[in-house]
Amino acid sequence: MTTQKAEVIPVSKDSVAISGEPLAYPNSPDPEITSYIMLIPVGGKTEWMTHPVPGYLYILEGELTVEFAVDASCKKFKAGEGLLQARSAWHRGRNDGQTEMRFLAVFSGAKDVANVVHPPKGAAIGLESCQR
Repeated sequence: MTTQKAEVIPVSKDSVAISGEPLAYPNSPDPEITSYIMLIPVGGKTEWMTHPVPGYLYILEGELTVEFAVDASCKKFKAGEGLLQARSAWHRGRNDGQTEMRFLAVFSGAKDVANVVHPPKGAAIGLESCQR
């Protein structure tokens, strides 16, 4: 019987978020890890958001465009890439591709602390963002 070896494929090693913010873990007596699978249909986008806790994303399928409100810039990520999510910079995700986009989001937070914060309804966040 031949034993097959497991293979480790590096994805990312991050200490700075895509917005330039340094990684900072929350100091909490009640730490909590939360994970989600996010689906964005073709042409779809999320609401504007920030994250009170560190979040790591791994793109499972398609291409994610992250747009930032402060300077109208964008960053693109494709299947197989991982990233340390922006925290205090207002941003949103969108799918400019031809197929559904899916990613795994993992947040290192604390019990009773939101992983995602949206602006109040009707609030103006920033500039219209980068071109599609």
